[in-house]
Amino acid sequence: MLTKSDFQKAIADSITNYPDIAALYQAGDPRIIQNLDAMAAMLAMFSSQLETAMAEPFEKVRDGTVLADAALRGVIRKASPGRVRVSVKNNNTTAFTVDTGRTIIDSAGLPYIIETTAVVAAGGTGTFDAIQLKKEIITHTVSGSAPFYPIEIPAPSDDSHLSGISVSDSGGEYVYRERYTNTWPDERVFHVEADDRQSIYVRFGQTDIVGIQPADGKVITVTISRTAGEISPASGSPFSFEYLNSPTESLVDLTMSALLDKGQNPPSMTTLRDLVKYPSVYNHNAVFLGEFDFVVRRAYSNTQFLSVWNEVIEETIRGASVDNINTLFVACVSADGTETVLVETDPETPVAPSFINELDLTATQKGVRSVILAADDSYRVRFMTPVRSEIPMTITATISAAYVASDVRSKIIETIIAEYGESQPGSRRGTVKPLYKRVYALLKEKIPALSDANADIKVSIAEYAGEYRPELWSFVSPASLTVTVTAVNVLPPAWGN
Repeated sequence: MLTKSDFQKAIADSITNYPDIAALYQAGDPRIIQNLDAMAAMLAMFSSQLETAMAEPFEKVRDGTVLADAALRGVIRKASPGRVRVSVKNNNTTAFTVDTGRTIIDSAGLPYIIETTAVVAAGGTGTFDAIQLKKEIITHTVSGSAPFYPIEIPAPSDDSHLSGISVSDSGGEYVYRERYTNTWPDERVFHVEADDRQSIYVRFGQTDIVGIQPADGKVITVTISRTAGEISPASGSPFSFEYLNSPTESLVDLTMSALLDKGQNPPSMTTLRDLVKYPSVYNHNAVFLGEFDFVVRRAYSNTQFLSVWNEVIEETIRGASVDNINTLFVACVSADGTETVLVETDPETPVAPSFINELDLTATQKGVRSVILAADDSYRVRFMTPVRSEIPMTITATISAAYVASDVRSKIIETIIAEYGESQPGSRRGTVKPLYKRVYALLKEKIPALSDANADIKVSIAEYAGEYRPELWSFVSPASLTVTVTAVNVLPPAWGN
């Protein structure tokens, strides 16, 4: 890859062919220097893009490529809303009823829709549940009917994220059907897709082929649910009604009681980059190609750890058993760190699995099971406890004295933890093992001091003492990473007397 300095050197070498401009260039005239410097910078950026494009067939590097691949797979960046329990104190002399469907606002200005009814006696207290959502209704009139007619969903006017879409017309509600799977002609279904810019579209079917193709002049109503994603309202913080229906509501105090579900942000670019590593020909149904890991990970992209494996992998570790027939095994830790813990005698020795009791499942584990059974209900789902394992890694580097050793050491630690740390997407899978070639390439790419011709580096990764198991959560931590950086002076070559 050519750098900016390479282009500037070429300019300096050729400027002498133009004596009039060369004099101004040598004098540092900004009218000449600025133009040439800008061109060198743009060519360097273009050279970098070409270098990246050459790597695209092997590893998706650019964000645009990741978004395009995510669109091909139907991965849509949507968020899950949080839920709260709100306390009601009625200061009126008569009973007060909290109705479902009303909107309340928290202290941060986020809207919530009430999900449960509460009847509070005069001077009494009660509670109700609310979901952090706001709804936007758009009305679209079909113009120029065509097969798979699209309706673009407008981008949010604030920092909220897409959470859900419902579609209806004068004939009633449409049913969401992903990629028209098992859809007959004249079925009232719609499909949601995203393009490489992550613009969202609702699509309909084709007459006499699949679904319904809306006719010209048809009025379609699209209800869009938006949410802020992950929320964390403080306990005891105030809430208020969006508007007052009567003066008695001004004497009702609403406060935060409990956080039932903190919600989930849409997948980050790092998570999308991890998701697009799965096979391209895929229908988001685990029956096709058996990608249950992708099915679960797409629904629960924010889990701290997730590993899904089948009976074949299970029996290579712990031996055959009739209990493993037609069973999927899952080890996971939810986004908030909640997990069901089982006691093991020795994490490095394969033991007969002790499965988590059905009554002890966390909310995330129950959700994962629902996702798997919705894809294929012929399987049994059994959960195991993840086993944490810190990967000991030692890095020894020698750099030129032109660089500060302590700064380079900090940068090495930051780079390794950012790639193989406990919270990184690559470490959230089972049996992760850093590869030497990737570590060397990563350090040279991220740290200029290690790309110097006089720099040297040695990496040592300790082998796991036990047998690699699907529930093994392997990662590099600051405690397991040892980095030593030495700065040395590089002497010029000795010439004769």
